Amino acid sequence: MALGYSILGRGSIGDIGVRVVDITMDNAYVAGGWALTAQGLGFGASGTVLAVLPVSSVEQGRLIEYDQVNQKLMVRDASGAANAASPEISTLTQMAGFVLRVLALGRGVG
Repeated sequence: MALGYSILGRGSIGDIGVRVVDITMDNAYVAGGWALTAQGLGFGASGTVLAVLPVSSVEQGRLIEYDQVNQKLMVRDASGAANAASPEISTLTQMAGFVLRVLALGRGVG
């Protein structure tokens, strides 16, 4: 199963495109996170993603972060001990149907 993208809004700030996107996650989380695509985020197949900002960074006890280098959406377990790094969720963790709203910045037409 693949991630589902629903673009709720489009705009721009100068030459940077802005998209508000709901991403519906699947149950196929792999170590390192889900790969996001410029096309899915509304910037076209040859677009560039500059940043993905979760509107709500903590959901269902999880921390959501965007790995800019690898262009992946990572999920971490927020239930760790104080002053300890939050570990990435297990690849067996079921996230199917979880919807995350993000603000995506990029370049391209889509």
